[in-house]
Amino acid sequence: MIQSVKNLSADQKVAIESLLGRPILDGEHVSVRTIPASPDWLDAIQKEAKVSGADKLTMEEIDEEIASARRGRKQNPGK
Repeated sequence: MIQSVKNLSADQKVAIESLLGRPILDGEHVSVRTIPASPDWLDAIQKEAKVSGADKLTMEEIDEEIASARRGRKQNPGK
């Protein structure tokens, strides 16, 4: 649902401005959307990547890791 800022209550304006970190203007519109939380397995992978430093890999390093894994599969089919 999209709401015009001019139709919001004072409390709603304060809450939105607090979340945005800036004032909102009467000419603006506001929309709120929820998204599902990430699954536990994804949180675990992200935490492990931060601990190992994998979250800092460049695209070139990621591409090389993928290429290396593919080369390994070609050398050892079925594993």
